[in-house]
Amino acid sequence: MQKHFTATAFIIDSQNRTLLLWHKRLQRWMPPGGHIDTNETPEETARRECKEETGLDVEIIGDAQENLFAENAHEGHMLKKPIALLLENIPASEERGEPAHQHMDFLYLARPTNENQQLTLEEKEGSEIRWFTYEEITALDNRKEIFANVQHYILSLLDSR
Repeated sequence: MQKHFTATAFIIDSQNRTLLLWHKRLQRWMPPGGHIDTNETPEETARRECKEETGLDVEIIGDAQENLFAENAHEGHMLKKPIALLLENIPASEERGEPAHQHMDFLYLARPTNENQQLTLEEKEGSEIRWFTYEEITALDNRKEIFANVQHYILSLLDSR
């Protein structure tokens, strides 16, 4: 089965809410994300997809890790460590002419760089965008409104803040 690299960002604001969009094709509430472009790192993809799908500039938050390049910066630099790596099964899409495939998804935590930014929904991908509280995420039906793994990650992220 064909596999694609993707990156997803769970945006959490200072009020401990997460931003989701109603994904037109998947018919579920989803965080922003998408395919990694040529010569793009996963964290660059996560930032770009946030901007394209929501209008927000975000900071990608990585888990703490030792800087292996601290004494030899000319050799490279550390990338932000994702909160998870997933292998997701994506169903075929006749409208896009895509066969069933898999996404190797880098999941990141992100926060808006400025809380006063205007939300702008990319209508090609989603039909609605909104901030959700912990209680609202808990109330979503994980068989019809949100994927169970997405709901789990959001609740664990909101719990830890």
